[in-house]
Amino acid sequence: MTEPEITRATAALEQQRTVRGLLETACEEFVGMLQAEACAISRVVGDLLVALAEFSCGQDPLELGHEYLISDYPLTLEVVQGGEARYVSLHEDMPDPNEAELLERLGFDSLLMVSLPAAGDCWGLVEVYADEK
Repeated sequence: MTEPEITRATAALEQQRTVRGLLETACEEFVGMLQAEACAISRVVGDLLVALAEFSCGQDPLELGHEYLISDYPLTLEVVQGGEARYVSLHEDMPDPNEAELLERLGFDSLLMVSLPAAGDCWGLVEVYADEK
């Protein structure tokens, strides 16, 4: 990422006046700056991950509005509980099977997950999807 890209993304985020607008713009900016295919931002509610915003370069949207049990995805659980980013790829020798199944279903082959902290807890999750094919 270059400084002009960061400046442009910051300006785009500052223009937003609603939470939804902020989240959707953040998704679009993550996709552009990371040269990814899609991004989703979800809210952590107990053991649920509830999709709030997304952006996809493809014609098919992600599964916005769907809920997932965080405990069904051990790597996601690590991000939510530990706060450290995690990466998974179908090109790994042994990717996490649950994350790999989700990637295949969504049509991507890699995923970066980053915690969105607030008040000492994980408020939400950023998921950036790419296709390395």
